[in-house]
Amino acid sequence: MKNFRSILIVWGIVTITYTVWSSLSYYQDETLLFHLSGGLFVAGMLVFAIGMFSQMSASGLFDGIMYGFKRNRRAKLKEIDPDYEEDEEATPEERAAQKHSASRWVYVGVGSIILSYIITLV
Repeated sequence: MKNFRSILIVWGIVTITYTVWSSLSYYQDETLLFHLSGGLFVAGMLVFAIGMFSQMSASGLFDGIMYGFKRNRRAKLKEIDPDYEEDEEATPEERAAQKHSASRWVYVGVGSIILSYIITLV
């Protein structure tokens, strides 16, 4: 529940900020619903992008890309402290929890985008 709260906080801040900013700077003659629709769309795209990157990270896509960097960092830290040990990799249960958390971000983002289109059509 704590993670879902942070999703809603990010979503709300971006929506409100964009709505106020666009109503004061661009298309000032348009209705509040027009600006709210744009705010929902921008917030939805941002939350969706965060969710997709989180999903890719939880599925291990970046592990192969980061392997060389981690190996190099581990070697340098071993030079400084021979007793240095890396943290263990995430367990399958932790990966599943990360994927579940990332899917919430994706669902909120897609829902926000769909809501912005519905408001636009009204």
